[in-house]
Amino acid sequence: MKLIMLSLGILFCINNTHSQLLKKLQQKAEQAVSKKIDKADAPKTNDNPKKSDAGDNATASSQSRQPDLKVYSKFDFVPGTTILYFDNFEKDNIGEAPEGWITSKSAEVVTIDGLEGKWVKMAASNATHISRNKKQSWGNNFTIEFDLLIVKNSYDPRLDIVLYNTGGNLVTDEGILQSAKPAIYFESIIAGENKSRAILRNLDKRLSDNMSEELPYNNLTPVHVSMCVQGKRFRMWWNDRKLYDLPAVNETYLPNQFGFNFGSVGGTDYYVSNIRVAKDVPDTRSRFEEGKLVSNLLFYSGTANLKPESMGALLDVSKVLKETTTLVKIVGHTDSDGDEALNLKLSQQRAETVKNILVNQYNIDASKLTTEGRGESQPIADNKTPEGKAQNRRVEFIFKPEADNYSNTINSTSESKPNAAKPSTNTSTGKNSTPVSNTNLQLQSKILNTQLPFAQFMKTGENTYTFIASKEEGNSKENYVKIHLVSVNSNLKPETFNFQEINQKQPLYGTKQYAEIKDNEAVLFYGTDKKPYVYKFSPIVTNGHMANFVDEGLIRHLPAASPTCKFVIEKVENGKASGYFTFGVMIQGLKPIKKGDAMTETFTNGFAGDIKGTFTNVPIY
Repeated sequence: MKLIMLSLGILFCINNTHSQLLKKLQQKAEQAVSKKIDKADAPKTNDNPKKSDAGDNATASSQSRQPDLKVYSKFDFVPGTTILYFDNFEKDNIGEAPEGWITSKSAEVVTIDGLEGKWVKMAASNATHISRNKKQSWGNNFTIEFDLLIVKNSYDPRLDIVLYNTGGNLVTDEGILQSAKPAIYFESIIAGENKSRAILRNLDKRLSDNMSEELPYNNLTPVHVSMCVQGKRFRMWWNDRKLYDLPAVNETYLPNQFGFNFGSVGGTDYYVSNIRVAKDVPDTRSRFEEGKLVSNLLFYSGTANLKPESMGALLDVSKVLKETTTLVKIVGHTDSDGDEALNLKLSQQRAETVKNILVNQYNIDASKLTTEGRGESQPIADNKTPEGKAQNRRVEFIFKPEADNYSNTINSTSESKPNAAKPSTNTSTGKNSTPVSNTNLQLQSKILNTQLPFAQFMKTGENTYTFIASKEEGNSKENYVKIHLVSVNSNLKPETFNFQEINQKQPLYGTKQYAEIKDNEAVLFYGTDKKPYVYKFSPIVTNGHMANFVDEGLIRHLPAASPTCKFVIEKVENGKASGYFTFGVMIQGLKPIKKGDAMTETFTNGFAGDIKGTFTNVPIY
């Protein structure tokens, strides 16, 4: 019996040791996968000036993992044609937070072994991350795309993707971490094998809850997420799989910012890159009638290999090509980064790739198609910005010879190249820049005369609007004004808005609704320093330090409100408004003056006369 017991004990020890060995081997395998995430060593950036096509930094590993284009042959996502925001973190430093991102926790720029370009690793528990998009509005016809690498370490991944409405706040204001409305909210627990849970919400309303969704991923290959908003219609794709196509958008709260939200459950690492927001989802048939279609197809870096997420755009084009009997020219273009001759060759190769896919996968008659590469010679956007470069990396389909025309109306960054087009000049500043549109706010006062070229009205609730104007789009730090208006109409119409102090003089105030200036704020610098500055508008027109209007008992003796202070919309036409306003000016940052019996309050603000604002052709969103 003792011999039997001894044998069983030895066998148990062997099995236990074997189990521990297997567990250690599994842990080492997981660690090997984790080590593929290279956070700071040997960054693989596109610092070589001889590399062609901005952001192109191919590796053999990434090329070997290209998804099969045939899998995406029925993928029907078509991106917008005008790029509003593009972010591949090309100019960010490895190991640092991406400048301009709004985050509640850490976010770090990294490189990943085997994947091209730079990525942002996002803190993935109790964290919110919002992009550095500065466009105050995307309108109601736009697309969003990004690449997302999900690396599971322990628990099943939990991922929330959020399209925000900033509620009249500027999109770069860090306060939107708490105040922004989730216009579209995608919430998921990703378990694989048709066991994932996916929830779609609109504001506070749950639209869909699928307990057996298929959301495939692996630790080495990014997922490409695509979304499209057209009016009330919302569509979303996970790689080539369409998850949603339903009326989900409340047009009172249109999305104008984008981010990620993570709950308390960790156990997974998340990396994001190649974020692209574009408006004007093309009506391909209409473009065919006009004679030219511009498509921002995506290729792997430095190659003519098409990325599968561009197959939807080609599927859309193929439907028109099957009907036409005329010749169609496919023209490739690049941005201005890298060698000009290499860019010319690459653009020709990419045009050939597009032709071959159309012929081989969509059965287009090859005799209809010709190809040409024009490299960097015809930019349609400013090559100084990531958005501009992404816009210039395009493929054009020319259906009519007379539509094959080009005129350079933007500021090219190719000044140093011998054949580069000359940049346009803004005569108001004497500097090279993109011409200012006719949408603007002109401010005039005794202390300040300036233009704020980025202006718009945003509907921020029932009968409420916010008028926002800024010198730099989306800048929430300086040179902007924000005025909240309450209308008596459900849609913005010609109307006069008064301050509450003026409306209160109406005999029916309190029983009848009046158009009103609810509140306002501003940061408008004047002079050589950033203090004092205009921080608010008022119905009081006067001059002097606030301490002059306060007695020792800290009771204020302010002048009466002026009836000339009002906000007037004179004309609303084709979705744009024009008008003017007159306000009293309040300034902040004056010399401190203490008042009160015990010097209990310090005043640093005051009044500086009035200001006249004139706005023209301001879009209403």
